[in-house]
Amino acid sequence: MRNLLHISLDTTAFPWAKRTPVLGLQSVPAVAIALIVGHMTGHSSAGAIAAGAAFTIGFALFHEALASTLLSMAMVTLGLASGTLAGSLGAEVPALVLILALIAAVNYGLLAELGPTSSWIGQQSAVFVVIASYFPLGVHYAVGRAEMVLAGGALQMLVYTAFHMHRLHPRALAARTPVIPRLRRRALQIVRLVRDDLYWRSPMLSYILRLLLAVGASTAIYQRFHIRNGYWAPMTALLVLKPQWSNTLSRGIARLFGTLLGAGVALMFALWVPLPMWLTFTLCVIAAWGCYATQAVNYALFSFSITLYIVFLFRFGGFSDRSAAHLRLVNTAIGGGIALAIDLLWKLLNLRTQHKARPTQAGIRGGA
Repeated sequence: MRNLLHISLDTTAFPWAKRTPVLGLQSVPAVAIALIVGHMTGHSSAGAIAAGAAFTIGFALFHEALASTLLSMAMVTLGLASGTLAGSLGAEVPALVLILALIAAVNYGLLAELGPTSSWIGQQSAVFVVIASYFPLGVHYAVGRAEMVLAGGALQMLVYTAFHMHRLHPRALAARTPVIPRLRRRALQIVRLVRDDLYWRSPMLSYILRLLLAVGASTAIYQRFHIRNGYWAPMTALLVLKPQWSNTLSRGIARLFGTLLGAGVALMFALWVPLPMWLTFTLCVIAAWGCYATQAVNYALFSFSITLYIVFLFRFGGFSDRSAAHLRLVNTAIGGGIALAIDLLWKLLNLRTQHKARPTQAGIRGGA
């Protein structure tokens, strides 16, 4: 009963005190600049890729810094770019796509134990591997896409620097904890994690195995049935699956509901509202700001905003917004359903194992 209450509150509660509209305004300019530059130079799709990277990296403002916010942005930029390059290069071979997705899932599962910021970096790096591995367009495209991700990250870092020049004053920098000792502590934490916490029946290994099953099944299904934009299925599985069953269920319900509502609104725009380029750009930027502003308020509301953002980003990049809305909904249902099913089966299996172990333990105590 307590779990059901937690799920209900996590899905339906709207703590508006956690909204971050002002901070969101600091991350939006980089997204807008990338889109404008791409459009003005005749490379709207490249601009959309850079904008997507800048959008993701902008969330560094909402996470505790590794040693500094700029360092967090640099680390996630490298993670996204390397994931994009690896995924794009491996996209030609279906088996390699599956292997890369599984490696990305393991990396995310390990980093999830190090705290929210490391977990976020691992998660987003895995997401970019999954997305890039859907597009088998050759080495030239792979390098170009990775370059656009680096450009988007660099742009977001420049915008952050412009907003925080006062924090880069020599006196302010001198007052901070040195970066090298903090990084050294982080490296030792990773070593201790692998040495002490990665053992049979450990919660971390349990989470990694569930991630492997969910991501592997989602990837295999979209490959087997040739589902368009199928990368959204393993991506959703990565985002929804959490170490605790109640969190997975609440995330799955919230994401599906938010995506359904966002896809419906986007489809209405596509059918009944003329969308010239300037209006598509405006709606894309507003939706991106909505993601930043509501990221800590409610996951369903965040999913609604990010669905609109992606649909308008697709439209601005020259793709069909109708198919984007429809396909995102279908693949979200597939990935979320697989994550929920695997987590539920895992929970039931653990309960059955514990139930079988209790009589044996009771007999041992009685015999003693």
